[in-house]
Amino acid sequence: MANFMNGYGLQVIKGKNKEKYFVSFTDGDGEYQRVEINFGIYSALFELNKRDRNLTRSDERNLEHSELTDETLIRRAFEKPKGIEEIILEKEMKKLFWKAIGELPDVQRKRLLLYYDCSLTLKEIAKMENCSIRAIKYSIDIAKKKLEEKIKKF
Repeated sequence: MANFMNGYGLQVIKGKNKEKYFVSFTDGDGEYQRVEINFGIYSALFELNKRDRNLTRSDERNLEHSELTDETLIRRAFEKPKGIEEIILEKEMKKLFWKAIGELPDVQRKRLLLYYDCSLTLKEIAKMENCSIRAIKYSIDIAKKKLEEKIKKF
């Protein structure tokens, strides 16, 4: 007797002169049913059962059976995760950077943030503040130099 995925069972009963073929299943009402079928239907269901079993086995063979550890997942990752030291260093650098920006004079800080954070052009900032583009550029350059000096100390 073979059992296949959808709950049907096949059975062959050998008689004196010939074999009888049956399919058994539980119907929608939960009652067990057993129906005699001809050899052609039996063969088709038997082949379906074999294919289903082979597909199931193929899936099992191709599934990964090794344990997935952090190490194996990291090796497979497209982007390698950062180490704890790198994460801490980045956080400290960000703190230092924002502290240095906070220590800039108001005008320089405002212009630097408008240029880099808000992505405004020098011309747009100059128009907002009613001054020359050159003055804006000079102010941003001075602010950048001050930031570089403070960060170099770190």
